[in-house]
Amino acid sequence: MDELRVGGRVRELRKRRNMSLRGLARQSGVALSFLSSLERGGNSVSVGTLKSILDALGTSLGEFFGGDAPPPAKVVYRQAEHAEISGAKQGLQFLDVAAGRRGRALQLILENYAPGGDTGPEPYRHEAEEAGLVLKGKLELTVDNERWELGPGDAYYFDSRRPHRVRNIGKGPAQAVSVNTPPSF
Repeated sequence: MDELRVGGRVRELRKRRNMSLRGLARQSGVALSFLSSLERGGNSVSVGTLKSILDALGTSLGEFFGGDAPPPAKVVYRQAEHAEISGAKQGLQFLDVAAGRRGRALQLILENYAPGGDTGPEPYRHEAEEAGLVLKGKLELTVDNERWELGPGDAYYFDSRRPHRVRNIGKGPAQAVSVNTPPSF
C-alpha cells in the first residue's frame, strides 16, 4: 500500500475517532509534523512507528490493512487472502493470515525479509506474547538490546512488551512465521 493510501487511512481513522492531529501526536509519541506529512502522503512510515500510531487509534496493523472481516466460521485462508501489514520500503513483507477474523485469540504472520530488510531502526513493542520460527535465511533478533542470529529451524518466544527488532543479516531472502497472542500487530 502506498504512502498516500496509508496516510489517508490514518486520517480517516483519526477523524472517525474524533481525535485531533495534536491529540494523536501526544498519544502515539510521534511528532505532529511527521503525522501531518504522513496524512498528506509525504512520509513513508516504519512498521514500528505505524504500530505506535495505530495503538493510539485503538486498532491493530491487521485490522488497518485487513479490510472487511471474513465470516467467523472460515477455516481455510488462501495465499491471496493474506493481508499485507507492512511496507516494501523497509525490505519486508508481513502477511497476516485471517486478518479480519473477529474474536481471534492469536495472530499468525508470514514474514518475508529482502536482504537487509528490517522492521525499522528503532525497536518497537506491543501488548502480546510472540513466538516465531525461521523457515529460511538468516535473521537477527534483538530483544532488550540482546542480539541473536537465527537460521532455519531456530525459534524464539518472548514477551512483546519488551523492545524488539528483526532484520535480515543474510545475503538472500529470509522467511519466518510468527504468532502473537492476543492479536496486537
